[in-house]
Amino acid sequence: MSETASTTAAPDAVAGVTVRSLIVPLNGTLLVVPNTAVAEVADFKTPQSIADAPAWLLGMMLWRGRSIPLVALEPLLGGAAGAGGVHARALVCNTLNSNPVLPFIAILAQGIPRLQELKPDLVEVVESETEEATAVAARLRVAGREGVIPDLDVLERQLLQLGVRVG
Repeated sequence: MSETASTTAAPDAVAGVTVRSLIVPLNGTLLVVPNTAVAEVADFKTPQSIADAPAWLLGMMLWRGRSIPLVALEPLLGGAAGAGGVHARALVCNTLNSNPVLPFIAILAQGIPRLQELKPDLVEVVESETEEATAVAARLRVAGREGVIPDLDVLERQLLQLGVRVG
């Protein structure tokens, strides 16, 4: 496969489209989330742990009077989970299936996300040569930096399989 074929620009169906997105710092990469999927960027609150939870499920976090799952994407990407700290935030995302038992998922961010209009000339889709993590919808390069778009449907399904529900 040629170098040109291994990376591609935005598909023709979305050529010229600008997407307002949050660029979220994680350990070792960026998370790119369309602004419309985000309910709020909240302060990090130490979650209540869940017995026998996988490394990526940090526990349940209190948000607006509800207990919602807080996940770290880094373990799903093959890295170590980030730690909460003074700069950490929780990116509260709407789930995409209107499921009343799990309407929100919080993702741990290692810093303050920034809003950016992503234009096709700033974004390059990157095809991975290794098996893709299940929680990744796409890998890309934004202005020269590696990033991932999370697959919120997969995260929602995995949480539901673990019996996680918003309280």
